[in-house]
Amino acid sequence: MRNCRVEASDARRLALQRVFKAARSRLIAALVRRFGADRFDLVEDAVQEAGARSLERWKGEAESRQLEGWLVRVAHNIVIDTLRRDRKITALPEDGIAIDQPEFDVDDELRLVFFCCHPVLPRAAQVALTLRVVFGFGNAQIARAFLSDERTVAQRVVRAKRSLREKGVQVELPEHRDVSARLPPMLEVLYQLFTEGYAATDSEAGIDDALCNESLRLVRLLTDDERWTSPQAESLRALMCLHASRTPARRASDGSLLMLHEQDRSLWDESLLAEGFAFLGRSARGPELSRFHVEAGIASCHATATSYATTDWTEILTLYDTLREISPSPVVEVNRAFAVAMCRGASAGIDELDAIPERELLAHYPYALAVYAELHASLGHIDEARAFLDSALGHQTSPAERALLRRKRAALG
Repeated sequence: MRNCRVEASDARRLALQRVFKAARSRLIAALVRRFGADRFDLVEDAVQEAGARSLERWKGEAESRQLEGWLVRVAHNIVIDTLRRDRKITALPEDGIAIDQPEFDVDDELRLVFFCCHPVLPRAAQVALTLRVVFGFGNAQIARAFLSDERTVAQRVVRAKRSLREKGVQVELPEHRDVSARLPPMLEVLYQLFTEGYAATDSEAGIDDALCNESLRLVRLLTDDERWTSPQAESLRALMCLHASRTPARRASDGSLLMLHEQDRSLWDESLLAEGFAFLGRSARGPELSRFHVEAGIASCHATATSYATTDWTEILTLYDTLREISPSPVVEVNRAFAVAMCRGASAGIDELDAIPERELLAHYPYALAVYAELHASLGHIDEARAFLDSALGHQTSPAERALLRRKRAALG
């Protein structure tokens, strides 16, 4: 009986954490609008404290809509109490401190993300700050997304906050003439948010549905509003929808991840596929060709194939050739090498992997090591394949991805 109570308690805690994670950006956004950008750090700390208190004090259902209202009320009161305690050193409004808690505004989150993506910051700082502050990513998660290190990310976030504070940047929506300059880093943030959810680094399940849903919800906010939409934003929405459509087929009955060639395509979400193709078509207006257009094109090749065997790898390779020109990265090179292998054979794919110049980085990149292993295994080089999988396991931190690698390793004997 005691074990049942412990398991129930753990499940409730996880449920509360999921709700808080999904609501975090809305809470911060509403409170920053109420108290101002100069109290950003105070608001951030208050929201985090409210989340911690919910684990001990919230008595209602974990998934209750009332929980979000409770969280914003508690965080609001924490800010009020702090300002009152520090009244001698903190400038307060002349009419005192308002007691009523803030209402949620549909534009709050967009204001907050635009704030973190302000052009006074370098691109890398914009993305890192938004992922860290708005969506609560840890420095380790951000470092993995950028193939960077935690110390660099932490310093980048601290400098970005200081720069915004020193320059007096306010939390507000940009003027129409400024949107084109402010939108690209915001889209990059949403892309990284979705990527982390789709291949969650800190989840046993390997997929964080809340993060995927949150990023898709925000990109829908952008693309459903004529003030902010653009072909690039629409192509990102298409990309997210096409990938998200596979989610029902990505989990095996035992909860482990299934690779693309193992998935039952009849389980793919038809409504998300239709939305993805619709927005891929909309994104084709105008001369712009972004990385999201190309990646959505690659995803559409997989979506239109009736089976893994009928996938148009020639078209995918052509798209990766385009992607490496407009948005080069080691990740793109590894994916392109796999496409080369599917078109020209495993040996050609290995040659492409060997030609990637970032050797030290690839030696620690689990996906690249796993691709090496798969190509060697297909050539019958079992010892080499085992060695690459062992190395990949040594560098992979995601529990779900480690389970997948162990399954591959066991299959080699």
